[in-house]
Formats: sequence, C-alpha cells, structure tokens
Amino acid sequence: MFNSNVDSNLLQKNNTAEVDTSIEKVSIIAVLGILTATASSYFIDIIYKKPDANSFILAAVSVFIFIIIFFLQSLFVKSKSFNMLIALGETLGLASFLLLKNYSLILLIATGLTYLALYASIRKSRSELKNQLAIKINKIAKFSVPKIITAVVILISAVYSQPFFPENINISKSLIKNILSPSELIVKIADNYMKLGLKNFSIDMTIAQIAKENGLQTEILESSIQGAGLTIKSDESILDGVYNFVNEKIKNFNKTVRWAIFGSIFLLIFLTLKSFFWMFYWLIYLFIYLSYEILMALGFCKLTYEQISKEIIIL
Repeated sequence: MFNSNVDSNLLQKNNTAEVDTSIEKVSIIAVLGILTATASSYFIDIIYKKPDANSFILAAVSVFIFIIIFFLQSLFVKSKSFNMLIALGETLGLASFLLLKNYSLILLIATGLTYLALYASIRKSRSELKNQLAIKINKIAKFSVPKIITAVVILISAVYSQPFFPENINISKSLIKNILSPSELIVKIADNYMKLGLKNFSIDMTIAQIAKENGLQTEILESSIQGAGLTIKSDESILDGVYNFVNEKIKNFNKTVRWAIFGSIFLLIFLTLKSFFWMFYWLIYLFIYLSYEILMALGFCKLTYEQISKEIIIL
C-alpha cells in the first residue's frame, strides 16, 4: 500500500498512480478528518438541544472544514481500503455525539446511509481523477462535493425528524406553542372589532382563568371549544389541551399514515438543508481550490506523470 521510494522531482514519469507513498501524511489526513467530523457532531448536537448563533456558526465552520478535508482525502489517499477505513472513522465521528445523546434506530440507519454517501463521493472523485489527463480540481469537486454534503445532511435530517418516527411519534409542546402563539394576537384584534369578550387571552391560561379574567362562564367556554372539536379540561391550559389532543390523534393514525408523516418531515428538512448548502457551493469550491494550491506550494503533495502525459497526485 505504501511506497517511500519516490523521486522528489515535481514532474516525472512514474508508476505510483495507485500507491500511497507516505503513511505519515495519510495519517495526518485521517486524524484531521475524524477530528473535524467529531467537532461537527458536537456542535450540531448543541444546536439541536439549545440553538444559538455561536453554536450555529461553529457547526457551520466545522462542517465546512470537514467537507474540504474529506474531498482532498478522496484525492490524496489512493488505496480504496485505506480511504474506506478513514471514511468509517469519519462517519462514526459525525454520528458520535448525535448517537450518544439521541440514540435511535432511525439514527443508526442514517449513519449507515451517511457512510454509503461518503463512499459514493470517494468513488466519484477517484473515477474523475482517472479520467482526467490534466487534473482539474473544481471539476472533480462539482461531482464529489454534493455527495459529501448529502452524507452530512442525511444525518442532520434524521436527528431533527426522529420525533416523528412512527414508533415514537410525538409533536413537541414547543412546536405547538410556536404554531398557536399568533392566535393570541388574532384573538385580541378580533375582540377589538367583534367584541368577543376575550380581552385577556393567552394560550398558557386555563379555561377557568380565561373565563374569570373576561367575566365569562366556564361552561360556555368549554362547550364552545368542544364545538370546535377539542376537548380541554377546565384545569388545563389551552396549550396543554391542544398538545394532548394532537398527540392523541396522531397515535390513532395507522402505520402507513405515520410513515407518510415521518417521510414528509424528513424530506422537507433534507431539501431545506440541501438548498442552504447549495447557496454556498461556490465558496466551498473556492476554498477547496485554495487549499489544494497551498498544499502543493508547501510540498505536502505534488503532481507527477503517469505514462506520458497523464497527471497524478502523490504525497
């Protein structure tokens, strides 16, 4: 797999197209790839648990660096077995914190799919590299990088959609609150024009509290809500009542419908994230090209000739 008897001339006739010439450099690439993958997992998990701007920036930067390192790895490491072994470590790094804190069957499946997507990226890079006489990094990147991004996005989409997994589907109270919150403003505006008798209204108030604050009878409010198809106890807040009602209804759906819900949520998150990355493809390609040129200038890797006129990269 490794061959250290390689001349140091910049361009020369060589037969090392499929031989890794430096175990030290391959090891450096592997360590950097696994570390950035693990860092990405850590910050993505923080965003999932408690999102904030700083964590989002750190996660984006970590993923960004991982994509660049993985792409360069797919070019520099020639041995298929070494490439796949490193990719396995990077996949486990990407999944590490997510699996430790959000372990589920869907995440295990997503981890497997992530590995397959990374494998597809490596194959595409190596295939394009073999087909080019003069190496064009940006052209190879345009075929390979979208697959690396797909691998990362699969894992993130699985994390965010797992509450909708058919076996444990549950709509969070915070999500329902975000959906219902605008109703407080709507009710107040409607009360100003239609005199509904709901001047003081909040989804966090119980029916009894709403009735007392607005001088209404609890029984009348309860019957009005029941007329809308909801059953909320007098000591339950509107938010709690809707939360219980929605999740009870979802549990009564048959498995096909629940799978359809999960698939729709996963696809929505997946396409949203892919669209987000798509806006920054140009930046990723730019940094890939700059990183490649810097590594060439520093002597980390170099171009040589295979046969007469075909360029290859060696470490």
